[in-house]
Amino acid sequence: MAAEESLTDTVGFLLGKLGQQVNVRFADRLAPLGLRPRHCAVLELLSGGPLAQLELAKAIGVTASVVVDMLDELEQLDAIRRVRDTADRRRQLIELTPTGRELRHQTLSLARQNDEELLAAISPAEAAALRHTLGRIAAATGLIAK
Repeated sequence: MAAEESLTDTVGFLLGKLGQQVNVRFADRLAPLGLRPRHCAVLELLSGGPLAQLELAKAIGVTASVVVDMLDELEQLDAIRRVRDTADRRRQLIELTPTGRELRHQTLSLARQNDEELLAAISPAEAAALRHTLGRIAAATGLIAK
């Protein structure tokens, strides 16, 4: 008789549980910097240049009020600044400060540490294959650009 299948054996369940665990560990690493994982998306998006608050909200997939809260928190850390758009004075653009660029660099380093910890149980070849496969799945689902 075959063993009964279990929800906990599904890829979705395993990825979800691993994601929760990785996010908690990443949050613990970010805490001394005064950051949370949600701030990292803003720092990453702004690394490409200034964006309007609504553009940030759309790109991250949150409401405008959530972005305002995130920006207030990042502004307290001197990571971002709000500037008036010279082309449209009604609009505010958000840009990284030098401190924000340094924080982004530090978050990338911490994310790499998180990856190393997570992938320590598999070989470098398996880790590369996993990254490739997850990238393909993320692209196919629209999570990242192809």
